[in-house]
Amino acid sequence: MIAILWDASPLWGHLVLNTVIQTGLPYEIVTAEECRNDILRKKDFSVLIVPGGSGRQKANLLGETGRENIRAFVAEGGNYLGFCGGAGLALEDGLALCPWGRDFYNGRTEHRISGHIYCDVFADEFIPQGMEKACLPVWWPGRFQEPAAEEIALCPEKGKVRILARYREIGPDLYTHDLPINSLPPDTLEDWENVYGIRLRPKLLDGQPAVIAGTFGKGSYVLSYSHLETPNSPDASAILAHILRTVLKNKDTSLLTATGTAFDAKGFGLCKNILNTEKFAPVWINTDFQKSWPILRELNGQLQEIFKLAEDLQLLFKRTDWLYGWNTSVHGSQLNALRLALGRALVLPPSDRREEFLLTKGVHFAENMLHFIHGTKNWLLARRLCDSLTESEAIAPEIIESQRRELFGMLMYGGGRCGELIAWLDAFLLLGKE
Repeated sequence: MIAILWDASPLWGHLVLNTVIQTGLPYEIVTAEECRNDILRKKDFSVLIVPGGSGRQKANLLGETGRENIRAFVAEGGNYLGFCGGAGLALEDGLALCPWGRDFYNGRTEHRISGHIYCDVFADEFIPQGMEKACLPVWWPGRFQEPAAEEIALCPEKGKVRILARYREIGPDLYTHDLPINSLPPDTLEDWENVYGIRLRPKLLDGQPAVIAGTFGKGSYVLSYSHLETPNSPDASAILAHILRTVLKNKDTSLLTATGTAFDAKGFGLCKNILNTEKFAPVWINTDFQKSWPILRELNGQLQEIFKLAEDLQLLFKRTDWLYGWNTSVHGSQLNALRLALGRALVLPPSDRREEFLLTKGVHFAENMLHFIHGTKNWLLARRLCDSLTESEAIAPEIIESQRRELFGMLMYGGGRCGELIAWLDAFLLLGKE
């Protein structure tokens, strides 16, 4: 019933999967290659959820055929739900489900915000009745390019897009880079802007759209730069639950009593079926690894040592059960993605295909992981050392940068040895497909 597009979704794919499992609804992970082969219509899915990540990477992996197949799926009555990069994919320069474009930032500081923002919410079929305000999570969001009146006059379709939520005020846990905004003394943000010319208060708060919706052919789309799938975020969960109930209201729900899915995993299913209860409160689930894959359990223990070291060096800090915050000099997104991917692998049920995969490719993965762990420990220590050295003692920046690229790849798109490890874990996960 629900399809999750997996490609180019490090970290965010696992966030969506964690939440979808707890809806109790049938789901399947699908790949860009399968979308090129028209799996969405062949299997008669109702909803395609596209997690965060790079919208451009997703578009490139889908190719023209995959993009056209998704457009056809929605045009024929399917529903598209995109978060962050998945929202950007649906805009005019991607799938063109929505006639709006993506807006740009004057500086990267405007993008590097994370946590919750208070929003105004507007009456719509996708919004719970009576909700007017919501505290919604953002994790390094993009921006919609809301058209001016003259643009709408030239292209009336742009005026048919509905705004479900607008940003308004800084929330209780909002960070800019690794700086908690609410911990600052009153008027500090204004003083910094006036004295140093640095604006840390994000322009997102100037009433810009956070969540939008519209129709495409016989289908619908909801695009959200707020990560509504975030665990332990009550307002976001309420809106996500209402969206899913709305798009599934006319569908056959006879399968919903079935136990298990194509990607069944231990320890999940804590929430009742989302269509049969008004309460939906997904959490990030810490599962028991004691009976999981031994080699992966051992590697997971060593990976946790990296996080402990980085915490001791004040380069990482615990934000939530599923996310570590990071010093801006550290590739925290990739490290978080690897941590969640390995954690997911630990709780996957055994199968002959997974056993064979471990036997034939597990040693290479373990060697690669150990090289990565050793290299990352050394790099973290060297990176911290850089903060302590005088200018005459400084380590050549090109050396630190070369090591970083080898370990983590490009800043925006990832890669490197860490990317190879995540790709292996993705392959291990996808062996559960029927």
